[in-house]
Amino acid sequence: EVRQVADTQALASRVEVSDTDDEVAELGRAFNDLLEQLESSRDQQVRLVRDAGHELRTPLTALRMNLEVLRRHEVEGDEREAMLTAANEEVEELSNLVSEIVDLATDRYEEEPKTDVDLGEVAASVAERAHRRNGRPVEVDSDGSIVHGRRDALERAVSNIVANADKWAPDGTPIVVSVDTGSVTVADEGPGIPEADLDHIFERFYRGDAARTTPGSGLGLSIVDAIVDDHGGETFARNTDEGAEVGFRLPMA
Repeated sequence: EVRQVADTQALASRVEVSDTDDEVAELGRAFNDLLEQLESSRDQQVRLVRDAGHELRTPLTALRMNLEVLRRHEVEGDEREAMLTAANEEVEELSNLVSEIVDLATDRYEEEPKTDVDLGEVAASVAERAHRRNGRPVEVDSDGSIVHGRRDALERAVSNIVANADKWAPDGTPIVVSVDTGSVTVADEGPGIPEADLDHIFERFYRGDAARTTPGSGLGLSIVDAIVDDHGGETFARNTDEGAEVGFRLPMA
């Protein structure tokens, strides 16, 4: 049976295992566990490729249409500038989407060694960069929590959550990042998360009805979820009276 699985690559197959506790039975159970993990991994890869192909078609189609119009017709003045700007935005979206797909498919953050990381310092670095980029105030309140993890990966996770909050927060309102006992909570004063979306916002390519008209790949928070899972933590999202809170909890060092 093992040879048949190797020859056919039928990962859904399982070898027959007796109820005994001898070494052969133990080996058979271990082999079935391996097949289950391989089957799950392959299913995830297929789903990622399928979903990525679907997401890539939209910016590619828009970019192709703009280039076709510019090639076939004489477009001048403001209209030409607007089409070139739109094409450049589509290229930027494609670049970001491809980068995020590569991050998810290769788990490149797992290559970074783990060290003791001050979550407050991570949040402060993200806040400074976000404020410099778009001028929005990002406040940090930290208790100095230390976790054992990959600093660059955790910085990417916090950055993605802050970027998500920035997309929904009204202009001029602050984003607040709170670090407390190994948890990072990013709060905004936006419209909140629709109840139907609360349990899905960390899924790959998931975009609720309100998010379909906004920029983004639908991968930012799923990258957060992958990073946090690698650190043995959990993500969360909830609504408050002022807006929404999105974040994660990690074991303390």
